[in-house]
Amino acid sequence: MTFRQLEVFLAVVRLGTVSTAADYLGITQSGASRMVSELENNVGFALFHRAGRGLEITQQGRSFHQQVERYFDGMDALNDAVRMIRSGIIRILRIACLPTLSTSVLPKAVKTLRDEFPDIAIEIETVDYAVGISLLKNRRVDIMVSFLMDEIDGVTVSKLAETCCVLATREEHPLAKKNVVTIGDLQDTEVLGQIPNQVIVPGQDPTSEMRENLLSDNSKNIWCHTSSTRYAMVATGLAPSVAEPFASPLFRSQGVVVRKFEPPLPLKYGFAAYSDIWDSPEVQLFKTALQDEFRAFSQHENIDINVFEE
Repeated sequence: MTFRQLEVFLAVVRLGTVSTAADYLGITQSGASRMVSELENNVGFALFHRAGRGLEITQQGRSFHQQVERYFDGMDALNDAVRMIRSGIIRILRIACLPTLSTSVLPKAVKTLRDEFPDIAIEIETVDYAVGISLLKNRRVDIMVSFLMDEIDGVTVSKLAETCCVLATREEHPLAKKNVVTIGDLQDTEVLGQIPNQVIVPGQDPTSEMRENLLSDNSKNIWCHTSSTRYAMVATGLAPSVAEPFASPLFRSQGVVVRKFEPPLPLKYGFAAYSDIWDSPEVQLFKTALQDEFRAFSQHENIDINVFEE
């Protein structure tokens, strides 16, 4: 079946006769009749039967008509999308984000984006670094907010912020009395370990290795992949943890506090988006909003965060 045959079929259904449909489409009546007959041969059932001087759609034709209308609705939507792409308007942004950032700096940045562009749709995948990179490389997401990543073909990468790991512990723990906790303060103290990532994370995996090496003399009987899970374990009183700072507000009501940790264990965060949308106002506003939220988090939580400016 051809696109033109389907057009004639829809016109006949809508207008009631082949001649009227032919006039509407600017073709001959014989040509319209031939295309209806060819379409019936293709589908293998009658689409119309005679009713007086006009045509009446059959039951099978009615079912087929519903599917054809859906097809044309999809074509209309596709044409609309093409027009919006040509005009540079972004209708949907698919974002991959680390779990800890998705509960801290991300929500208000998304709100800022929607306040400015209320018609944009947003999909958020909360994933670890390895999964996020895979989604980005396969263009299943448009933007990634994560640890600072290496360059990827067709993707523009920008530094967002840099901070350091903190010591998370229960407020009644002796370590909570210190403003700064050093590796020496953890002597003979059980801590939570981190399961390493399956892929090397630029700027983060060396920090993980340094952290685990520093804590090698400590008893580690519980190992967790994400810092959010470690914070949850800290909240139950199992053991302190050296972790990212961004999950800390979620567990404050559960008695978890954070303290500066030395030696410093730096963490770098980045923003990546496909280069063909990088300069769009939506993407640039979103990046700026994330930077603003990193600053706000730093001030509100009294944690040193260096936000990179370009």
